[in-house]
Amino acid sequence: MILIALALAWLAGVIPVAAWGAPWWMGAAWIAVAMPIFAMATGGRRWRLATALLAAAACAGWQLAATLNEAPPHLARYVDQEVTLFGTVVSEPDPGPSSTTYDIRAETLTFESVTVATAGTIRATVHQYAAYLPGDRLELTGKIELPPSFDGFDYRSYLRQRGILATMRSRRTALVQPGDGSAARAITRARIALDQSLQRSLPEPEASLAGGIAFGRDGNLSRADKETFNRSGLRHLVAVSGSNVSLISAVTFAIFVPSIGRRRAAIPAALTIATYLLAAGFSPSVIRAGIMASIYLGGGLLGRPQSGLPALGAAFIAMTAINPLNTLDPGFQLSMAATAGLLTIAPWLDFAMERAIGRLNVPVPRWLIQVAALSLSASAATAPIMWASFGEISLVSPLANIVVEPFFVLAFWASVVTALLGLISAGPGNVAGFAAYYPLSYIHEVARLASSIPLASVGIGGGSPGAALAAAVPLGAAALAAYRYLPPLPPSQPALERRRKTAGWLLAAGAGSSFALAAIPVSLLPAAGPGRLSVAFLDVGQGDAILVTTPHGRQVLIDGGPSAIGLARELGAAMPHWDRSLDAIILTHPEEDHMGGLPGIAERLSIATGFDGGARNTTQTFMAFEGRLPPRGALARGDSLLIDGVTFEVAWPPGGFSANQPNAASIVLRITFGDVSFLLAGDIEAGVQRELMSYGGITAEVLKVPHHGSRTSDPAFLAAVNPAVAVIQVGEGNRFGHPAEEVVAALSGTRLYRTDLNGRVTITSDGREIRVSTAR
Repeated sequence: MILIALALAWLAGVIPVAAWGAPWWMGAAWIAVAMPIFAMATGGRRWRLATALLAAAACAGWQLAATLNEAPPHLARYVDQEVTLFGTVVSEPDPGPSSTTYDIRAETLTFESVTVATAGTIRATVHQYAAYLPGDRLELTGKIELPPSFDGFDYRSYLRQRGILATMRSRRTALVQPGDGSAARAITRARIALDQSLQRSLPEPEASLAGGIAFGRDGNLSRADKETFNRSGLRHLVAVSGSNVSLISAVTFAIFVPSIGRRRAAIPAALTIATYLLAAGFSPSVIRAGIMASIYLGGGLLGRPQSGLPALGAAFIAMTAINPLNTLDPGFQLSMAATAGLLTIAPWLDFAMERAIGRLNVPVPRWLIQVAALSLSASAATAPIMWASFGEISLVSPLANIVVEPFFVLAFWASVVTALLGLISAGPGNVAGFAAYYPLSYIHEVARLASSIPLASVGIGGGSPGAALAAAVPLGAAALAAYRYLPPLPPSQPALERRRKTAGWLLAAGAGSSFALAAIPVSLLPAAGPGRLSVAFLDVGQGDAILVTTPHGRQVLIDGGPSAIGLARELGAAMPHWDRSLDAIILTHPEEDHMGGLPGIAERLSIATGFDGGARNTTQTFMAFEGRLPPRGALARGDSLLIDGVTFEVAWPPGGFSANQPNAASIVLRITFGDVSFLLAGDIEAGVQRELMSYGGITAEVLKVPHHGSRTSDPAFLAAVNPAVAVIQVGEGNRFGHPAEEVVAALSGTRLYRTDLNGRVTITSDGREIRVSTAR
């Protein structure tokens, strides 16, 4: 109990400093005010403990205040200045839609031709295909900026808690010196390899979900998916957190106890923790998560989970003493609160539900009751912190967690196995990914459905620290009472217990059979296709990407949009989840908005062959494109490909054509199936369009409008094509003002679809008629 009291005093010391910026002595003053009451209650016999509590509060407050008041690093003097920075990578890559972010420890800085020694850490955004590891020394050029503060999320404070003062979008990045063989470098390389293995074996968003569940790499989840998991209260599943690891080890422990006993059940639970630590990389947050889970497991192994609470108190003091900024980290706060809830509240919830089951005489399996108790206690314990940190509380979180947790354990192990097998060979990895897809997809679908429920998440304007603290006090009092008093054992009901065990085995057998059936290799299934020609205009933002699927399932990808992860998400939605290959890729011309996603997709999918128009450039994306894709053939006017009864005819450019502008050399394809044709006009502009009109033969039922609907199109060309359906691939709110009003007006007599408004546009045809469907 002494350790718990000291931890509470330490917490009292940091709360006023962290929440209100109060003087360091405020928490100690609270303890001092309470000391007379404590003295009366103990008859003055515990004065040494009272003094220790006062000292703990003062020490905690002073240490946090001193850390927060440290002078900003030298780097702060150059905010809003264009500089050349020399520094060392100290983080693993954090992927974005079309960029990658690294934390750089600055060493020297050049400003207005003067080079000075500097200090501080900066978060630098570089090209999406710039690949570095911890220890690499880089030279970057760009403007140093203060991090923004978004609506509902103080990004500046978030980075400050991690010791990062500023950001930079680097215009030029060069590797000066590779790093040495450090442990951090080896761990990062292994984690990236595991993540890439998942990407080769699973579609999106399941690959990113698997990366988050298995080893905390959730950077590739879309903003919409992150919001979905936030609203459903399931975001902890894909983050490095003590609540995540504690829950998965606790559920594993609960599932195995009925079959192999308490002591033996600790073995798979401990193996789960060890596997997570190895896969997630032993970063401070990962080690913290492992400590939280081990504390819970230790209490469960003793048969009294509450026994872990003193250890949790000691861990809290140690972690915040080593790094006082942990106090301000919502992830740390949630980990601590969730683990405290699992240790104290969960046993009583388990007792209450067991008693209700006994009275109702319903054969609910024992492990299912324990999973429900664990999920509910973690949700309740973290609710005040969620309110204070994010301004909202997920009302569906308890139910969503109960429904998901058993499958979460399955998804964790399936993801780990898939990642490991994928490192060995693509074949075993694909088979494992075929099976892993189902629990991952289930979790994603539960999150989507839960978040779509009206009032799934209540946004209440960012709870004030005082209000959140007021909500947390009764929870804390309940937790302390639960710690002091053990729940009684429910009365024995042998007949009901036999029925419950039978129900548990039936559920396990049904889940195991379903998983085994899901693991049947796709090579054993009959080949299938849509039976019709399908042309999907993918919603990749400001760029082009078109997936053509023939009636028997042959697939041709034309262009790849600006973003590798954006293209992967769209292909994940448009292709069967077991299909990890493309028959061909065609690049119309080497500009970023058409080829940006192709090098990344070549890392995920097997590509049989490729084609382009022969044009080249010197960008980093094109160099990645050249290095990762298979040898390509050059296409010119008059060339044609016949794939599964579908003709791909090249209408432009002529052989040997060269132009100063890449758009003028853009490949134009006419795809014909039966009586139906599609004209995919790339980015050609008015001059080339008039040239094509002079050739004739450009009419088509479907037109991919040139150059995202830019005003560079000739209305006469649009009229000459005379399409029944036109599609403009364009990004929402793009800075170019696409599509132009005059182009939209010229297509007024045509059924017009836009990816910025309609999302992915899919047109299917049986060779006689066409049908159009949209994602939204």
